[in-house]
Amino acid sequence: MTIEQKKISLINWITNLEDEVTIDRIVRFQRSSLDELPDAIIQLLEMGAAEPEEKSN
Repeated sequence: MTIEQKKISLINWITNLEDEVTIDRIVRFQRSSLDELPDAIIQLLEMGAAEPEEKSN
């Protein structure tokens, strides 16, 4: 999955959220620096960055 596809997927997921608690958590993550993020989120970001990007022809 390319970075653009990941962003679109994330945007779509956020757009469809109706749980205000989850949205508030996302806003807090947005405001946090990487040093303040929970280890689980940092690990997910690292895993996503390590995945090879799919190339569309």
